[in-house]
Amino acid sequence: MSQFLQQLTGNFTNNFVAIAMTLIALGLGLFSILYLNKRRQLLHKERMASLIKGLHYAGVAQEIFGKTKPKQPCNHLLCGLRWLLGAVGLASAVYGYIALQPGTTVNDAIRGALTGAIPAAIGLAHLIFNWLTGRAKLPVPNLPIGYRPGLYYRPAYRPNLISSRQNH
Repeated sequence: MSQFLQQLTGNFTNNFVAIAMTLIALGLGLFSILYLNKRRQLLHKERMASLIKGLHYAGVAQEIFGKTKPKQPCNHLLCGLRWLLGAVGLASAVYGYIALQPGTTVNDAIRGALTGAIPAAIGLAHLIFNWLTGRAKLPVPNLPIGYRPGLYYRPAYRPNLISSRQNH
């Protein structure tokens, strides 16, 4: 028990950093819980106020948040690049860490950098699969003229200008 107390009080900077990081994490968690609770209460108050006034509540329906998106097929090119670049980052970090340690050789650092071989193999497998299967051609839907993705499309009323000119 006395060794534990010496460890706690002996190295003040390491303990201070650990305590500060713990308090920051707890503070962020508490803030998010309180914020979400306040937001839920505000939405409830808005809904009740609109019901009392006899108005239709124009808030977002809860079903929108509850629905899960349809599962899309994995984009193997993107997955492969993520795995491959992650492997390069991991291997370079381990190589640099081991190379900076006193009393190590280049062979030790290269051996440590082999930790990136498994993620690199997974990334290469994704890239090879993407190359072998090719990209699937998605059908292009018939969209109205003036349609832009993300915007609600409502055709504007346009009178026939040619026929109105002929009548005058």
